[in-house]
Amino acid sequence: MNRYIFALLAGVMVSACAERASEPAGAPQYNTSIDDPAPPAEDVAETDPQALAIGMMHEPDTAAYCTLMQAAHEFVYDDPDTWRFVFLSEAEGEAPPARIRINDEVLAFSEERKTEDAEGVETWRYRSEDRGILVELQLKPVDGGVEHTDYEGTMAIIEPVETEKMGVKGSCGV
Repeated sequence: MNRYIFALLAGVMVSACAERASEPAGAPQYNTSIDDPAPPAEDVAETDPQALAIGMMHEPDTAAYCTLMQAAHEFVYDDPDTWRFVFLSEAEGEAPPARIRINDEVLAFSEERKTEDAEGVETWRYRSEDRGILVELQLKPVDGGVEHTDYEGTMAIIEPVETEKMGVKGSCGV
Protein backbone atom coordinates (compact mmCIF):
# COMPACT_ATOMS: atom_id res chain seq x y z
CA MET A 1 0.00 0.00 0.00
CA ASN A 2 2.79 2.44 0.89
CA ARG A 3 4.52 1.74 -2.44
CA TYR A 4 1.31 2.61 -4.26
CA ILE A 5 1.00 5.97 -2.46
CA PHE A 6 4.71 6.71 -3.03
CA ALA A 7 4.40 5.93 -6.76
CA LEU A 8 1.28 8.11 -7.02
CA LEU A 9 2.97 11.06 -5.27
CA ALA A 10 6.10 10.71 -7.41
CA GLY A 11 3.96 10.76 -10.55
CA VAL A 12 2.17 13.93 -9.42
CA MET A 13 5.48 15.68 -8.68
CA VAL A 14 6.94 14.75 -12.08
CA SER A 15 3.77 15.94 -13.78
CA ALA A 16 3.83 19.31 -11.96
CA CYS A 17 7.48 19.87 -12.84
CA ALA A 18 6.83 19.03 -16.48
CA GLU A 19 3.95 21.54 -16.64
CA ARG A 20 6.10 24.31 -15.13
CA ALA A 21 8.99 23.54 -17.51
CA SER A 22 6.66 23.84 -20.49
CA GLU A 23 5.70 27.48 -19.70
CA PRO A 24 7.05 29.87 -22.33
CA ALA A 25 10.23 31.73 -21.38
CA GLY A 26 8.56 35.15 -21.71
CA ALA A 27 5.47 34.26 -19.68
CA PRO A 28 4.37 37.05 -17.37
CA GLN A 29 5.30 36.72 -13.71
CA TYR A 30 2.40 37.29 -11.33
CA ASN A 31 2.49 38.13 -7.65
CA THR A 32 1.86 35.20 -5.35
CA SER A 33 0.89 37.42 -2.43
CA ILE A 34 -0.80 40.78 -2.02
CA ASP A 35 2.33 41.83 -0.11
CA ASP A 36 4.59 41.22 -3.13
CA PRO A 37 5.55 44.45 -4.92
CA ALA A 38 4.22 44.96 -8.44
CA PRO A 39 6.80 44.67 -11.23
CA PRO A 40 8.34 47.93 -12.51
CA ALA A 41 5.95 49.77 -14.84
CA GLU A 42 8.60 50.12 -17.56
CA ASP A 43 9.13 46.35 -17.70
CA VAL A 44 5.40 45.66 -17.67
CA ALA A 45 4.76 48.12 -20.53
CA GLU A 46 7.17 46.15 -22.72
CA THR A 47 6.43 42.57 -21.67
CA ASP A 48 2.85 42.44 -20.38
CA PRO A 49 0.93 45.68 -21.05
CA GLN A 50 -2.34 44.07 -19.90
CA ALA A 51 -0.99 44.25 -16.34
CA LEU A 52 -0.69 48.06 -16.27
CA ALA A 53 -2.91 49.84 -13.74
CA ILE A 54 -3.33 53.40 -12.49
CA GLY A 55 -2.91 53.67 -8.72
CA MET A 56 -3.37 56.27 -6.01
CA MET A 57 -0.64 58.55 -4.67
CA HIS A 58 -0.80 59.66 -1.04
CA GLU A 59 0.42 63.28 -1.18
CA PRO A 60 -0.62 65.18 1.96
CA ASP A 61 1.90 67.97 1.30
CA THR A 62 1.26 68.52 -2.40
CA ALA A 63 1.09 71.99 -3.87
CA ALA A 64 0.20 70.65 -7.34
CA TYR A 65 -1.75 72.92 -9.70
CA CYS A 66 -4.14 70.11 -10.76
CA THR A 67 -5.22 67.38 -8.34
CA LEU A 68 -7.55 64.62 -9.53
CA MET A 69 -8.80 61.71 -7.45
CA GLN A 70 -11.09 58.73 -8.00
CA ALA A 71 -14.69 59.91 -8.30
CA ALA A 72 -15.86 57.87 -5.29
CA HIS A 73 -13.05 59.14 -3.03
CA GLU A 74 -14.07 61.49 -0.22
CA PHE A 75 -11.52 64.30 0.12
CA VAL A 76 -11.38 66.29 3.37
CA TYR A 77 -9.05 69.28 3.28
CA ASP A 78 -8.23 69.07 7.01
CA ASP A 79 -7.57 65.30 6.93
CA PRO A 80 -4.16 64.48 5.37
CA ASP A 81 -5.10 60.78 5.17
CA THR A 82 -7.62 61.67 2.44
CA TRP A 83 -5.07 63.39 0.20
CA ARG A 84 -4.98 60.47 -2.28
CA PHE A 85 -4.77 61.34 -5.95
CA VAL A 86 -4.56 59.56 -9.31
CA PHE A 87 -3.24 62.59 -11.23
CA LEU A 88 -1.10 65.54 -10.16
CA SER A 89 0.19 68.25 -12.46
CA GLU A 90 2.18 71.40 -11.96
CA ALA A 91 1.67 74.82 -13.51
CA GLU A 92 2.99 75.17 -17.06
CA GLY A 93 6.76 75.26 -17.29
CA GLU A 94 7.41 73.41 -14.01
CA ALA A 95 8.94 69.94 -13.94
CA PRO A 96 7.73 67.27 -13.91
CA PRO A 97 4.62 68.44 -15.74
CA ALA A 98 2.46 65.60 -14.36
CA ARG A 99 2.74 62.55 -12.10
CA ILE A 100 0.69 59.35 -12.28
CA ARG A 101 1.20 56.12 -10.34
CA ILE A 102 1.41 53.15 -12.70
CA ASN A 103 1.50 49.91 -10.71
CA ASP A 104 3.78 50.72 -7.75
CA GLU A 105 5.77 53.54 -9.41
CA VAL A 106 5.08 57.24 -9.67
CA LEU A 107 6.09 58.18 -13.22
CA ALA A 108 6.65 61.59 -14.79
CA PHE A 109 4.33 62.43 -17.70
CA SER A 110 4.45 65.24 -20.26
CA GLU A 111 1.44 66.82 -21.87
CA GLU A 112 1.02 65.53 -25.41
CA ARG A 113 -2.20 67.31 -26.37
CA LYS A 114 -5.25 69.10 -24.96
CA THR A 115 -8.45 69.56 -26.96
CA GLU A 116 -12.05 70.59 -26.28
CA ASP A 117 -15.16 69.41 -28.10
CA ALA A 118 -18.39 71.33 -28.85
CA GLU A 119 -19.99 70.12 -25.57
CA GLY A 120 -17.12 71.51 -23.52
CA VAL A 121 -15.49 68.14 -22.74
CA GLU A 122 -11.73 68.57 -22.51
CA THR A 123 -9.47 65.69 -23.60
CA TRP A 124 -6.00 65.71 -22.07
CA ARG A 125 -3.33 63.26 -23.21
CA TYR A 126 -0.15 62.70 -21.22
CA ARG A 127 2.75 60.42 -22.22
CA SER A 128 5.27 58.93 -19.79
CA GLU A 129 8.66 60.53 -20.20
CA ASP A 130 10.61 57.26 -20.17
CA ARG A 131 8.21 54.82 -21.89
CA GLY A 132 5.32 54.71 -24.31
CA ILE A 133 2.53 54.81 -21.75
CA LEU A 134 -0.19 57.21 -22.88
CA VAL A 135 -2.92 58.28 -20.45
CA GLU A 136 -6.09 60.03 -21.57
CA LEU A 137 -8.34 62.15 -19.36
CA GLN A 138 -11.77 63.28 -20.55
CA LEU A 139 -12.92 66.06 -18.26
CA LYS A 140 -15.91 68.35 -18.06
CA PRO A 141 -15.70 71.60 -16.06
CA VAL A 142 -18.48 71.47 -13.44
CA ASP A 143 -17.74 74.49 -11.25
CA GLY A 144 -15.10 77.08 -10.73
CA GLY A 145 -14.09 80.53 -9.79
CA VAL A 146 -11.68 83.22 -10.84
CA GLU A 147 -8.59 81.15 -10.04
CA HIS A 148 -9.74 77.51 -10.21
CA THR A 149 -11.86 75.03 -12.17
CA ASP A 150 -13.49 71.88 -10.78
CA TYR A 151 -13.66 68.85 -13.10
CA GLU A 152 -15.43 65.50 -13.37
CA GLY A 153 -14.69 62.85 -15.98
CA THR A 154 -12.72 59.72 -16.76
CA MET A 155 -9.10 58.61 -16.92
CA ALA A 156 -7.54 55.56 -18.60
CA ILE A 157 -4.33 54.21 -20.06
CA ILE A 158 -4.78 54.09 -23.85
CA GLU A 159 -1.29 52.94 -24.95
CA PRO A 160 0.27 50.40 -25.11
CA VAL A 161 -3.13 48.90 -24.26
CA GLU A 162 -6.50 50.38 -23.29
CA THR A 163 -7.56 49.96 -19.68
CA GLU A 164 -11.01 50.39 -18.19
CA LYS A 165 -11.93 54.04 -17.64
CA MET A 166 -11.97 55.20 -14.04
CA GLY A 167 -14.20 58.03 -12.86
CA VAL A 168 -12.26 61.04 -11.60
CA LYS A 169 -12.94 64.41 -10.02
CA GLY A 170 -10.80 67.28 -8.81
CA SER A 171 -9.65 70.76 -9.55
CA CYS A 172 -7.00 72.89 -11.20
CA GLY A 173 -5.96 76.29 -9.90
CA VAL A 174 -4.67 78.00 -6.82
